[in-house]
Amino acid sequence: MSAAFDLVVECTGQPGGLDIARRLVRPRGRLVLKSTFQGSASLNLSMIVVDEIQIVGSRCGPFDAALRLLERRLIETEPLIAATYRLGEGLDAFAAAGGKLKVLLAP
Repeated sequence: MSAAFDLVVECTGQPGGLDIARRLVRPRGRLVLKSTFQGSASLNLSMIVVDEIQIVGSRCGPFDAALRLLERRLIETEPLIAATYRLGEGLDAFAAAGGKLKVLLAP
């Protein structure tokens, strides 16, 4: 895994996701922490300092406003979904997703 991205959002919900996200951020990039989970996670801070990584905490946003916009169909969501797969095809969906933004699993 090479550090290639200007911005990485860690949202796995798992302590190990933090290390993976750190390895994906390029030097002088930004790491946004979205995950919340029970317990603690370790991170090599010397690499954060050497690579001048910015770490930004992120909490839940204005869901009520976002849901109202979605309900009134003022936000176009179709372009966010690259493909739709049946639930039983979940492994195929992950394999096909590659660098796509979202793959939808339908029951």
